[in-house]
Amino acid sequence: MLRAIFYKEWLKLRLFWCLALVVHIGLIAYLLLALRSTLLASGIVETWATMIGRDVLMVNALMYLPLITGVCIALCQWLPEMQVKRIRLTLHLPIDYTMSIGAMLFCSLICLCGLFALDAAVLAIVEQIWLPRELVWRTFLTCLPWFIGGLLGYSVTSWCLLEPQWKIRCVDFLIGAPIVALCFLTAQPACYISMWPWLVLAILATMCLPFYSIYRFKLGKQ
Repeated sequence: MLRAIFYKEWLKLRLFWCLALVVHIGLIAYLLLALRSTLLASGIVETWATMIGRDVLMVNALMYLPLITGVCIALCQWLPEMQVKRIRLTLHLPIDYTMSIGAMLFCSLICLCGLFALDAAVLAIVEQIWLPRELVWRTFLTCLPWFIGGLLGYSVTSWCLLEPQWKIRCVDFLIGAPIVALCFLTAQPACYISMWPWLVLAILATMCLPFYSIYRFKLGKQ
């Protein structure tokens, strides 16, 4: 049964996921070409000095892409379920609703983590050709909060979409939006290191919230 749920969700998300993959690869390629162009124009020593002395890593264009991807995945997954109340069919499957909804959430998280891992891997593999290991690691530490923000954006959007009452959705949004915004307060390189435990805790907490919305849906809240 869970395998069938995973397959159903993949069929629902595969078109957008492939489109997102093209966009992510395109943006990463643009960032790497821009870095290579800067290295050729200014020289390796000057570029390294600028990146170290001025905290410029040239990946700021990637900042909001994970968030946009996470929100759009949630919209693609849950809007069709809620608009025509198709979610009722899932809730009547011969397994506990927490398992079925959990499988749906987990499928989307795998899709998101796959995209974000690809972004990080391509950046790291190509950048190490031109940059020292310390700058490559610093770039990863800078991008990591944005990837976490993409996961938070997905979980908060799912929470709001699954909530059956509009007034509660507005309250959910007002609570969830500041949590997501914590990951995008600044693009200063590697400035979120001390906040990692809190960001991971935020992911775990917000991933539990869609289950509460589904519970309210099962109770008949409209």
